[in-house]
Amino acid sequence: MLRALLVAVIVAAAAGQQPSYPSKFTPAIANRADVKQALAYIDQQFTKQVAEWIAVTEIPAQSTHEQQRAAYVRKELEKLGLTVSTDPIGNIWARRKGTNGGAAAVVFAAHMDTVHPMDTNLKVTRKSDGTLHAPGVFDNSASVVNLLQAARAMHEARVQTRGDVILLFTVQEELGLKGMYYWLDKNPKVTDMLVALDGGLGPVNYGALGIYWSKMKFTGEGAHTLNSRDRPNPARAAAQCITNIYTVPLPPRNAPVEAIYNVGGMMTGGKVVNAIPQEVTFTVDLRTVDPDLLKSLDAQIVAKCEAAAKEQGVGFAREYIQRSEAGGRPDQLRDRREHPIVQTAVDVLIHLGVALPAGAEAAPTGSTDANAGVVARIPAVSVGRSRGGDQHTLQEWADIESARVGTKQIILLAVALAL
Repeated sequence: MLRALLVAVIVAAAAGQQPSYPSKFTPAIANRADVKQALAYIDQQFTKQVAEWIAVTEIPAQSTHEQQRAAYVRKELEKLGLTVSTDPIGNIWARRKGTNGGAAAVVFAAHMDTVHPMDTNLKVTRKSDGTLHAPGVFDNSASVVNLLQAARAMHEARVQTRGDVILLFTVQEELGLKGMYYWLDKNPKVTDMLVALDGGLGPVNYGALGIYWSKMKFTGEGAHTLNSRDRPNPARAAAQCITNIYTVPLPPRNAPVEAIYNVGGMMTGGKVVNAIPQEVTFTVDLRTVDPDLLKSLDAQIVAKCEAAAKEQGVGFAREYIQRSEAGGRPDQLRDRREHPIVQTAVDVLIHLGVALPAGAEAAPTGSTDANAGVVARIPAVSVGRSRGGDQHTLQEWADIESARVGTKQIILLAVALAL
């Protein structure tokens, strides 16, 4: 008896160590008649959803070339009687009105673009193991179709929310969240909460990974090989700089806050073999959630390039390709974790049977359209679209059945958050 009591005390104490977070989701929401009807619609129409998923995947949509896919999205939203808006950069959105104009407005965002060139073979292959295979099928065609199907289900079931639900389909996410940053800038004070539909199912991300993409450019007068001895050479400066960048220390592996950089993902040089090039460039991809560390590492990397250029007697300039600021370290995001949007998303996934790692159901990072909200101090999360892998490659794949859960979570989140 005493042993059983001690075990109970230990279990209770361990449970007490887990923080409790507020949530707006309860099983009663899922049991509402209109919500149950909407969820049933997803099951009943899932075969059609998968067919649409294949069709959308096969529409080319490289970043800045999303027009054909956007036209399809617009047409489908208009079928639901929604007023569809667009902007000069190409974002598409529609507002599903709530019953109370003063309630919170929730934005659900799915980016339409992919990284794949317009001439990529996008033909989808469906395999017997229940997966779809094609470039872009996981990132982010699944989210585009999930959001459209959730909107149809809510329309058919006449689901009511107190707050407005904004269905946003963004462009140029793969180029640094440009569509989302543009939309938030041009639509201030519209968004009370932001849910980005991106990534795999779980955990829920509520932070923002800072990402700096830079082009390091070294320039000189150039010279024919016969006249090249002792002449300044941008290639030599670039090589020296690349070598020296890799002496910039990073936090240890598995540190509470990590950082990473990749040098030379893209490189350019001269035009001919027999001459010193006039211009040499390489890229740097730098990432961390810590704003101070991001700026410190960036400054050290630029300093290495400036020193190499000076030593070799050539010019140097850094150009930003994209610049997404960091949302903060875990300790800086405690208030974000405590916002109901995070635990609501976690509880919805658990309700739908998604297994999440205990104590790590939510992560203070992210690399999606939600980052723009985090940096702007808008309560924001990213939630998954399905299960899949090999994104950004020609071998990309997605699990078909998991998109059913990815779609149902949108409905449950919309009703729970737009209260």
